[in-house]
Amino acid sequence: MAAPGEGARAAATARQLAWPRKLAVAAALLASALRPGLADAQEGAIQTSHFLVYPQAGATPRQAERVGALAESAFGLVTGELGYAPRQRIAILLYGRSTAFLSPDTPPHAVGTVVTPHNVIRIDLWRAQGELRTVLAHETAHVVLARALRSDVDKCPRWFAEGLATWVSRTWSPDDDAEAQELARRSRAVAPPRLDARFSSDDPKVVSDAYRQSAAMVEQLTRLGRTDVIPDLISAMRRTPDFDAALRQTAGLTQDELYQRWLRAAGGARWPRWANIGADMVSYIVVTALVIILGIAIWRQRRRRLRYDAEEEGLTPDEIERAQEMEDLYDPRDGESY
Repeated sequence: MAAPGEGARAAATARQLAWPRKLAVAAALLASALRPGLADAQEGAIQTSHFLVYPQAGATPRQAERVGALAESAFGLVTGELGYAPRQRIAILLYGRSTAFLSPDTPPHAVGTVVTPHNVIRIDLWRAQGELRTVLAHETAHVVLARALRSDVDKCPRWFAEGLATWVSRTWSPDDDAEAQELARRSRAVAPPRLDARFSSDDPKVVSDAYRQSAAMVEQLTRLGRTDVIPDLISAMRRTPDFDAALRQTAGLTQDELYQRWLRAAGGARWPRWANIGADMVSYIVVTALVIILGIAIWRQRRRRLRYDAEEEGLTPDEIERAQEMEDLYDPRDGESY
């Protein structure tokens, strides 16, 4: 038989032990609630080596399998360029209807997003179908960077995060270089402090320019002579919360110095800021001047030829007779005239 008071103590102990369990359950429920759509999407997930693809709102398991295969092919590219591969699988919510994908927090131009803090990828399958692999690589790069930085992505400027994801999601080509050079030459490029704000613009053209310039600056960073500059920069950012310090340590440049180097390489820093003239106008003026000079030279040459012909044809009768006499006196044996 239990001693008096032991039952009360046992009940009190049971209540004390119940509180941690209740807190743990509450924390798990809260974490599930913070995952948009994951709490309701555990069934029917397609699992690959590095991804969990959850069909949502009209997306089929067959489509999820295709997306999983494309995501795996993009994963190798992204992790190889960034020099970091997360160990945990990445969740992808695949939406078959755009109305279900779009939310008040989703930019209208977006076909893919990453939901923080759990780094869940959301894909609008209907609008992204023409560039699905590129979108998957772009969003996967965001997640890999976030996990490499332990979800402290705010330590790097937005232009670098977006530029890195844009750069790594496609093979940089001469067309990309030409578009970036056009952006610089038309004076639509801005310095890094102003570049971050352009991603939130309501003008799609401004947003597109921001992505293009950011990717071009990342490409410029990779052309500094070090093939491992991106992995080294990410590694330095893991050690220091200061992006500028990590950039100086890795590339020996500040953000503004990198921007100026890109401008010079792209041909966008030929004129001072006060000179309100574009490179295209300069080229037009130079070509026009050369055409005018060439035209004048041809005109003068023709005038000289016409004048010579007129003088030659305008000989007097005496001059014609004298010329005939000189021709008659010519002896071909010695080549002399008498």
